[in-house]
Amino acid sequence: MWKYLFMIAPLVIVGEARTGCKNMNGEDVDWFAALKYPANVDERKGRSFVYFDSNQKGWVLSPQPINSTDSAIGATINQIYDMDKRRMFGIAYNDDVPGTHVNGDRGHSKGVALFDESVGFWMLHSVPNYPPLERYDYPETGSKFAQSFLCLTLDAHFLQDIGEYLRFAQVTPFITNLPEFHRLLAPVLEDVVSKKSLKRSDTVYTTIRGIETLGGKKVKGFSKHKKFQSDLWHDFIALNLHTDMAVETWRNGAAKDVGSQCGGGANVYDVNNIALLGKSFSSTKDHSKWGVSMSEKVPAVCIGDVNRQESQFKRGGGAVCIEDRTLWKTFKESVTNFDGCDVSIKTDDKKTPTANKDDKRPTKSNKV
Repeated sequence: MWKYLFMIAPLVIVGEARTGCKNMNGEDVDWFAALKYPANVDERKGRSFVYFDSNQKGWVLSPQPINSTDSAIGATINQIYDMDKRRMFGIAYNDDVPGTHVNGDRGHSKGVALFDESVGFWMLHSVPNYPPLERYDYPETGSKFAQSFLCLTLDAHFLQDIGEYLRFAQVTPFITNLPEFHRLLAPVLEDVVSKKSLKRSDTVYTTIRGIETLGGKKVKGFSKHKKFQSDLWHDFIALNLHTDMAVETWRNGAAKDVGSQCGGGANVYDVNNIALLGKSFSSTKDHSKWGVSMSEKVPAVCIGDVNRQESQFKRGGGAVCIEDRTLWKTFKESVTNFDGCDVSIKTDDKKTPTANKDDKRPTKSNKV
């Protein structure tokens, strides 16, 4: 009898699902990026999304809508509702918490993380009122506009880095569970769940965290406190990556847009139009927050939660950047029109637009 028990036990352990990002089949995956369509170009009325993970060569349309727990995004986030509270750290944060008013004083940050004692996932997204408090679903309010997602499967030892990112960003947690194990592993998490950020005496308002996925993909997390008082994308990310970037963020509403910036060490261009698997839409239909480098020398894709509007200078937030040539090519080819400097680019022109010496707003719209 004991012989059979010892033979069966290891099989059960091997078959256990790992806490981490899930692909479109519900299987473990090292990382994935996703962009949701706006309702005006989607037969599912804003519930469809395109997906890219570490095993792919380009965008793939998810067979399941985003509100399904069988979708990659739904299956990943759904794990937080079934977490073992004795041994798992869990957090969902959003400046627009489900069922409440927007907290405009804290960070403009949205995400979910779940870790057991050894491994877990961190997902950054752009969706207000999400995820729900009690069980997984997707809000109707998040359907109208396009949205962005990035999921990373990580060793639990990176929780201190994630925690520092969240602390600088001044996130607003609304689902939290912090066991003693994780509190000792990453003491900063105690400040995060209790909404404590920088001290008044602190004089450094940004942090860059080097993180590595379970599969070995190195990424960088860029996070800013509201006292940074500058644009996340031009004044922090592009300057540190030493590259020009095309950035897609929310530019609707009464807030004053920063506009494309040329000079100052890097050029950052506002994206005007996106095309995903043959479906095109303008930035006016997009609530995503992402950027892509203009040169393959630095093949970076950054996904985060801060808009290029002057009101966001006074908000915390950040983005995580991956250097992956296939992902970079996929995102760059998705940009079909952007505001450049004074150079008009033809559709077949692959060169980066020449920057003006002076820091000035664009005068023409460029096609790529």
